[in-house]
Amino acid sequence: MKIGLFPMVADVLHPGHITAIEEAKQNCDYLIVALHCNPVYKNPVQSVFERFIQLDAIKYVDKIIPYQNKEDAAVMISTLNYDIYFLGEDHKDSDFECKDLLEYLHKDIYYLKRKHMLSSTDLKNRIINYDRNIQKNNCG
Repeated sequence: MKIGLFPMVADVLHPGHITAIEEAKQNCDYLIVALHCNPVYKNPVQSVFERFIQLDAIKYVDKIIPYQNKEDAAVMISTLNYDIYFLGEDHKDSDFECKDLLEYLHKDIYYLKRKHMLSSTDLKNRIINYDRNIQKNNCG
């Protein structure tokens, strides 16, 4: 059985997240999503509980493991039994969290395709602009 590990923030879940999770699952038999609870590079709008509930409802996710920080990530990467580590292809040429550790452990890294323009930031901006347009139309 091939086990995959996919770290995510999963804030404001959108179709891009779902397609990435689906692609990851197509490349392993058992998919663990590592839910980053408190990323320093993002400020999640949704609580950990909300993000956990949404991920738990996705049929491609077999298990969710929350983690707090880089130290937790390193322990998780070092101790969990998994064969393949998933990341978005936008990380391919970057120095992502625990990259050196994954290379040291000789873990396969699979870069998920991103053939769309969907993102949490884009969705948040669309919601803000939608709300502004509603307010403008109601006042005019």
